[in-house]
Amino acid sequence: MPSQNRSVAKARNTASSLCQGQGNGLRVLVVDPDRKVGDRVLKCLGDPDATIVFAGTAAEALERLTEASADLALIEADLPDGSGLDLAATLRAGKSAPQTLVMTDNLSVDRALAAMRAGAGDVVVKPIRANKQTREQLAQAVERVDQDRQRRSRYQRLRRVCKRMSSAREEVIEQVNILCNDLVSAYQDLANQMQQVVQTNEYACLAGQELDLEKLLRRTLEYLLEKVGPTNMAIFLPASADEYSLGGYVNYDSTTESHEVLLQLLADQAAPLVADRDGLVHITDNDTLEQWIGDDLGLLPDRHVVAFPCTHEGEALAIVVMYRDQAQPFGPGVLETCNSVGPMIGGYLGKVIRVHHRHIPELEDEEYWP
Repeated sequence: MPSQNRSVAKARNTASSLCQGQGNGLRVLVVDPDRKVGDRVLKCLGDPDATIVFAGTAAEALERLTEASADLALIEADLPDGSGLDLAATLRAGKSAPQTLVMTDNLSVDRALAAMRAGAGDVVVKPIRANKQTREQLAQAVERVDQDRQRRSRYQRLRRVCKRMSSAREEVIEQVNILCNDLVSAYQDLANQMQQVVQTNEYACLAGQELDLEKLLRRTLEYLLEKVGPTNMAIFLPASADEYSLGGYVNYDSTTESHEVLLQLLADQAAPLVADRDGLVHITDNDTLEQWIGDDLGLLPDRHVVAFPCTHEGEALAIVVMYRDQAQPFGPGVLETCNSVGPMIGGYLGKVIRVHHRHIPELEDEEYWP
């Protein structure tokens, strides 16, 4: 009897130490009212690094698993607080499901089928002995544990790889978006440049060979009207220093009397201001228009105005002014056309002046437009 008490105490001490998670190898959960079963399972495993976590009931087993997960679970089919098969099914349905074996001393076909349905990998007949069959069953279970570990390890590696690939994919998408935006911008710039080339070629074909001033101005007005649409337009030429005279005009919607006064006003006030600018003037409000032409806003009310110098070798040889009702604003295409054609008009006017001066040498030192 004393010997038996010592054995029971030894088993309890062993189970207690194993429950504390000692060992770095296989973690085995043994659920059985008899604590000696844990020692027998450890003997059958033959693994000195294995850790036995003992539980006498299903509730205790679930509590143990909250402290640390198990790789292998051996569960008695008939537990004091319920069916071991139900516990096996619960464990197999968990996130970190261990390999499960059901232990029973009353093996039958029905019980074996029920154990398999509960997710058990095998059924071990009690009492547990270190015989060949039990060792093989546990060895196969350990092999399945290793396979589970390998699968989980591969899964974790794949998750890490997928995260890196997802991050790389997002970076690639961002770079592609930037590249696409750059390509769109480049295409738009190229399209604008091509449009400018087409427009300048059209104007060159129309007016490039004209050597007569009057015909050149008429060709220029015709070309601009075709590109801009119906509008009032005037071309002013330099008469002397800071003075401009009318070279040609188109009257779209102004009365004859007011138009003559307005043209003189534009020649006296607007043309010199535009000549001093490097680029195009685009006015879309009455306040700016009033600052531009002074107190005579009543001659040009509620109009949008576009004006630009036609320069050649740094000198404005003509000023083009276009204006129409604000209900018909000048769009971006009109502004691009004016910016493209302005220097060409100045160049052709310079050519006409050179030809004119070759035939009248005595006027070389005089003003261009007497």
